[in-house]
Amino acid sequence: MSVRCWMLAASISAGLCFVATCSVAVRADEKAPERRTLSVTGEGEVSAAPDTVVLSIAVETVGPKASAAASENARRSTAVLDAVKGLVGKEDKITTSRYALEPRYQQPKPGEAVEPRITGYVARNEVQVETHKLDAVGGLIDAANAAGANRISNIQFSLSNRNEQLRAALEKAGAEARAQAESVAKALGVRLKEVASASTTTVPVVLPRSFPHGAMAMEARAPTPIELGALTISATLQVTYSIE
Repeated sequence: MSVRCWMLAASISAGLCFVATCSVAVRADEKAPERRTLSVTGEGEVSAAPDTVVLSIAVETVGPKASAAASENARRSTAVLDAVKGLVGKEDKITTSRYALEPRYQQPKPGEAVEPRITGYVARNEVQVETHKLDAVGGLIDAANAAGANRISNIQFSLSNRNEQLRAALEKAGAEARAQAESVAKALGVRLKEVASASTTTVPVVLPRSFPHGAMAMEARAPTPIELGALTISATLQVTYSIE
């Protein structure tokens, strides 16, 4: 090979290396286009009448011995269950939620170096009642109390199937989110595109109410009034839109 040809080949080779290096550098410097987004939160709620009520009914008895407290509790609890079963429907539920038999102690006076002394025993039998007969709740409470129940609490009204109301609340939340996004986009001079992401949050539906021990232990009192009210089903929808 002549000297001239050798110099030409070397020049071409160097040029190719230079082009390849530059090409790699350009690709390394390239960045993905930045995605522009707009995030909003919409809230929606609907009201509905409850169709289910759950409440706790308990019998608490005290005796000088464990056997005495337990025996008296069993007698009164059986009477309470018989009274309640006569007022609930076939599809309603009654389940034992707690049973306890515990000693009661007399605490020593300040400065006395003695162990606490057992003075008696307490037995407690608690059942949970779930019923769809909402108009009979007041009578059920009165019947349980008359039969021997002395603790009634944790009354909660709910829906047996809230899917329809939940969907309606989500639709309202979605419409509110879209309206907010359109308003913000208009103010900023941008245009909404597709939904980039979305997530939802729902709130449990319960209306808890309780009755203190003293009020339920009265031997003579007016019938128990129960106001059902309305349940509120709430939903929150977080939406992120792509914009341009």
